[in-house]
Amino acid sequence: MEPPAASSTASARVAVAPARLSRYRFVALGVVWCAYLVVFLSRLCVGPLAPFLKSAFDLSNAQIGGLTSATAVAYAPTLIFAGWLVDRIGVRRALLIGTVITGVCIGAVALAPSYGTMLLLLGASGLGCGFIYPTAVKAIMLWFPARERATAVGVNQSAVNVSGMLGAAIMPALAAAYSWQAGFVFAAGLAFVVCVVAVLFYRDPRPGESAGDAAEPMTVSEIDQGLPGVTGDARTDRAALKPGFAAVLRSRDIWMMGLAALFLGVVEFAALAHLVLFLNVDWGYSVAVAAGMLAFCQFAGAIGKPLSGLVSDRALHRRRVPALLGMGVLACLSCVAFALLQPGHEWLLWGALFLLGFGAVGWGGLMGTLAGETGGHRAAGAAAGVSAAFFNVGIFLGPPVFGAIVDRTGSYPAAWWTMAASAVVALVLLLFVREGRTLS
Repeated sequence: MEPPAASSTASARVAVAPARLSRYRFVALGVVWCAYLVVFLSRLCVGPLAPFLKSAFDLSNAQIGGLTSATAVAYAPTLIFAGWLVDRIGVRRALLIGTVITGVCIGAVALAPSYGTMLLLLGASGLGCGFIYPTAVKAIMLWFPARERATAVGVNQSAVNVSGMLGAAIMPALAAAYSWQAGFVFAAGLAFVVCVVAVLFYRDPRPGESAGDAAEPMTVSEIDQGLPGVTGDARTDRAALKPGFAAVLRSRDIWMMGLAALFLGVVEFAALAHLVLFLNVDWGYSVAVAAGMLAFCQFAGAIGKPLSGLVSDRALHRRRVPALLGMGVLACLSCVAFALLQPGHEWLLWGALFLLGFGAVGWGGLMGTLAGETGGHRAAGAAAGVSAAFFNVGIFLGPPVFGAIVDRTGSYPAAWWTMAASAVVALVLLLFVREGRTLS
């Protein structure tokens, strides 16, 4: 007698037809790239506008850092919730929520009559910004195969640096020609444009198009026992299986990479928030020239993210931790250089700016890929959200701590040495990440 074709035991496998790659994945990547650009433009407005805001509101260096950190107050907890939510409602709806909230809040900043009001509104904008990161990681997990993911995430993360270059180039010019408010109006208008782009051009994968881990076989027990309390949609990967959010929170590897992201976040956003002021005060550059140097730093980060992802995908055979360790070393070296360099060594300063951008700003794509792959296809959003929430604690702490050190000491070297130490701590934590263990 022939054995049955299928078994109901837990060891039975469900065959899933291999997915075909769709060229539309590049359109999807373009849409989430635009959304990423606009939310980070709203977060990176403060650095280029710092001299104007400091003069308009008579602010200290620590208060300037507080403005940069304000979005992280709501951003960090929103990341966790948004990571859970995008696994259920889908990428397109999450994109709409994030861009609309960001546009409304950042536009209202232009009307702020005081420092406190501005602080509150920038904090509220973090609610919208928090939706975009886990949404982007989820979209890439859905559309791109494993061999292309780190490169795709790196390309997407380059939007952060392009937004920084855009802000450094446009914000001081708008503030000089009109007022500091004009920069925030520009960022808000761009957010609403991207919202329309998401409505018109983003769609979830059709049957057979998904290039993520859905092509891998699943046990019957995973299907029978893993269903959440909402209706699943196999076509869009919306809550088809339990995302395993509790498993994400219990994962030692998520905690280690999250804490590493926290300390790297301290370095990245402290540097971006204070670089223009540092170059203006210590090196004597005009605000316009210093903003151009910030744009150069962001350009280096825009190169670093896709290039490090490509190296990780190809040369390191999809290993993420060694590439992250290399980026952390570059970040540390750049901070040491800023602490030691004196005016008169401009060519070394440009080298340090490139290292800062490439390493301290360029690591985010790799970390997002590592978090998404550790969470697996069904918990990619949650894993990325939790990891990024740690990162945003670093964003919250870094800029005001850096500013407070400068205010206390009256100079910048001690602050840069603190940033170098933060990078070293991140490197140690990354050594404890057990790469290759997937939660789902």
